[in-house]
Amino acid sequence: MRARVTKKDLLPPIMRVVSVADKKSVVPILSHVLLDFHETGLRIKATDLDHSIMEDIPAEVDTLGAVAVPASILSDVVRKTSDDASLDFFLADKGSKLVVATGKAKFELSTLDSAEFPAITTLKGTFCFNLKSAAFNKLISRTKFSISPEENRHNLNGMFLHKEDDRLKAASTDGHRLSISEIEMSEKESIQGIIISKKAVSEVKKLLDIQEDISVTFNANQIQFAVGSVVFISKLIDGNFPDYKRVIPEMTNEYFIVKRADFLEIVDRVSVISDEKVRSVKLELTKNNLACYVANSKVGSGRDEVEVIYSGQGWHAGFNASYLLDVAQIVQGESLKVYVKEPLAPILIVDESEPESLFVVMPMRI
Repeated sequence: MRARVTKKDLLPPIMRVVSVADKKSVVPILSHVLLDFHETGLRIKATDLDHSIMEDIPAEVDTLGAVAVPASILSDVVRKTSDDASLDFFLADKGSKLVVATGKAKFELSTLDSAEFPAITTLKGTFCFNLKSAAFNKLISRTKFSISPEENRHNLNGMFLHKEDDRLKAASTDGHRLSISEIEMSEKESIQGIIISKKAVSEVKKLLDIQEDISVTFNANQIQFAVGSVVFISKLIDGNFPDYKRVIPEMTNEYFIVKRADFLEIVDRVSVISDEKVRSVKLELTKNNLACYVANSKVGSGRDEVEVIYSGQGWHAGFNASYLLDVAQIVQGESLKVYVKEPLAPILIVDESEPESLFVVMPMRI
């Protein structure tokens, strides 16, 4: 096996696949990437058995061959070479070492037999549709942050994707907050509902920077995303996502409108006084005024205010500051419309420039 690849062609794919490889696995081959040099170039593969990725890139191949090498080490070697470098790959020591050479630098990396690497098979799914990368990226961005990290609640460990009428909808919740967004979908396929794992969502989001249309294929157990020369395959989460519509507050006449930057600023400023574990802050509404304050018995107290549009009878409630900040940071509009009810009822936050995204935040007792 002997081939040459430029750094500019190799580095982006290597960085994409290395995050899929399972660095903590007790199965050595899963912490490796497979380099498959074939007639028309190089195909790179990585898998943790639940998630798999492969990408084709150009390469000058003199001798065909495939080899598995440690993912993190190879990515570091490639990353630290000069930007205009070309890297030569060839086997040494009867195939037990992969030599990577560029300029005067030379690295010998331990290898594993490519035959041990798990097979990665593309899907021939029941459902297939295409999306604009920018639109799908927006859908993910608006919902990814509220996916539950608790592994014992596996049905909440991902993004719920389903279709209603001509809209593709995404939702995620960790039980404390709920994020919902939607984009237009012209395809006629009916999607009853699938749950895409948090890792899959994160990896797919990286692919959307390629700025090409993305093809989505899925069956009862797996989902595949193809964009450009990259194919990413993931197992779907088995389980039923909660009926999230039941917890969305009604859009009543009780709401306030606040500039997003102002809201972000006062919550962020005052929350430095809050307890590091619970991050609690209290919001209080009076006519055309929103106050945010914290009283921490260990370090002191803090308070700040901002003008808002509000003509109700007054309202107050406690919240985890991080949940409020997450919403304010992820939306892009100038103003937030916040629907409120009694102190222990959830609030509904809407970006006025993007009403197709909704954010529900549960209150906390303070």
